[in-house]
Amino acid sequence: MLPYPVVIFDFDGTLCATENAILYSFKQAFDQKGITPPSPDAIRQAIGTGGNLSELLPLLHPPLQGNPEELEDWVLHYRHIYDTDGGRLTTLFPGVEELLPRLKKEGIACVVISNKGQRAIEDSLERFHLRQYFDMIVGDNPKKPLKKKPDPMAYEQVIKPHYSQCSASQMLMVGDTEPDLLFAKNAGLASCWAAYGYGAEEICLAAQPTYTIHSLEELYPLVAAKA
Repeated sequence: MLPYPVVIFDFDGTLCATENAILYSFKQAFDQKGITPPSPDAIRQAIGTGGNLSELLPLLHPPLQGNPEELEDWVLHYRHIYDTDGGRLTTLFPGVEELLPRLKKEGIACVVISNKGQRAIEDSLERFHLRQYFDMIVGDNPKKPLKKKPDPMAYEQVIKPHYSQCSASQMLMVGDTEPDLLFAKNAGLASCWAAYGYGAEEICLAAQPTYTIHSLEELYPLVAAKA
């Protein structure tokens, strides 16, 4: 019997190593706006919060706070850079290509939920020939607005209805930052902290994940059928 028939993955810092793509895209966005880019360390610290672009950009450029129209312009500008250029720097974390076929063979359904733009996620999964392993991708999509993690709205309105045969206790959320773990807690899901990703250790452990893994290879025994 499968302990978790549904596994929900975060994207950045969990399935894909996107730091170089993000650093590049932020630098290009600031350069093209004629503003000195923040340091790589400042960007890394912002990424570690697990926030979405509308939260990260004001951290990196405070004049955007309280200026929703300009912030939206920056969000669209950054996404254009990432979607057309920066995303090429994305790589897979070790073990992804081996894990996903094994999960599919076990009959485990896989989902991606991310505060990242929907197109960027889909483009990356297609490029790595991994789209076939996911039943559902839930990203930031203006056409289907949902509250971002850690709010459980995406679970309640999208994931839960799709897997109505499964209870919350039969789903595992795997992510590397605090919003992923709090999303799981708010939705009543078990959680697995991907410690190899971008989240701060002290903050993520304080969120009390059900499991902690240091590589994707460690996930399979947690979700595979028990003898």
